[in-house]
Amino acid sequence: MGFPSVCYCVILPQPLILVLQLLDFLRHAVLLCLSSLGLAAPPAADDHPAYAAPPDLWAVADAEAPSSSLSLAAGPAPSPAAIKARLPAVRYADLRSRRCAAGATAVSTCCAVCLGALEARHRVRELGNCAHAFHKACIDKWVDKGQATCPLCRALLLPADTDAGKLPSFSF
Repeated sequence: MGFPSVCYCVILPQPLILVLQLLDFLRHAVLLCLSSLGLAAPPAADDHPAYAAPPDLWAVADAEAPSSSLSLAAGPAPSPAAIKARLPAVRYADLRSRRCAAGATAVSTCCAVCLGALEARHRVRELGNCAHAFHKACIDKWVDKGQATCPLCRALLLPADTDAGKLPSFSF
């Protein structure tokens, strides 16, 4: 008459499943170690989610923002070196005195990345859009990991270009 419509499944005991998962994890760990040492080719991204490249935050920000918003120009994403070049490092004491002279709000006294105190002798970077300040080494590590937003408020690290950032003016 035909095949019965029954699903034939193999039921494995839970300890055997755990052992197989452990062996898979060890295989992936060994492959990552060998590829980081240059002794093996890196595994394909579709082998395991851990091998996938991190998302490009500049492309995501440009795709989500409408064309009339104040976003970066539709060019290539800036490299970490370009971001660091546009965010100069200054002494914290100089930044604090410059802000006090300008009558701006008070500068925070701790780095939101490492939660360490900002002291007068420390080198800091002030971000372009939000003006938050962080230790130079802390924000450099953040940028080197491919992050394109402020660790505190998630604003883009660099201000939009002045030509791309101008809003149209309407006259009646």
